[in-house]
Amino acid sequence: MASSDIDRAVLDVLAATPRVLSDLCGSASEAMLETPTDKGWSPKHIVAHILDVEDIAFMQRIRRIIEEERPYIRSIAPTERIEEAGYMERPVADLLDELQRRRGEDLAWVRSIEPSQLDRIGEHDEAGEITASNIVHYWATHDLTHLHQLALMLRSTLADRVGNMQRFFEEV
Repeated sequence: MASSDIDRAVLDVLAATPRVLSDLCGSASEAMLETPTDKGWSPKHIVAHILDVEDIAFMQRIRRIIEEERPYIRSIAPTERIEEAGYMERPVADLLDELQRRRGEDLAWVRSIEPSQLDRIGEHDEAGEITASNIVHYWATHDLTHLHQLALMLRSTLADRVGNMQRFFEEV
């Protein structure tokens, strides 16, 4: 596979993420979804973060690298962004609906990118030189990281009901 090809698994992960988030969060109470369990973040924080970075960390960066000559890309402060944007004031179901809609539109655009455009370069303030392809592939790993985090959070909310069976929890 050439560096300018997007791995099919990446597109599959990106397409599946909104559905997986909805499935994991769908039957949980709003209170459960809003309870911080991991470094001050709750499941709702994760959903809000994935929605927030859809544009600022992924779509905008990919577009800038494709359209500009070696753009300078700045890091973001995720917790501050989701608080300032008001995501935490909205119901999780609304956040998930918006993510589902936007992800579909965004993936249609990503699939339309010419392979040669994926090799274009930007300069990230922390990571250094990155390509549009790097961002697309990182996007999927970012989703997977937060899906894992969400699964562990939801598991922790159920842990007190499994009694001694907790000894079989595996840390991965």
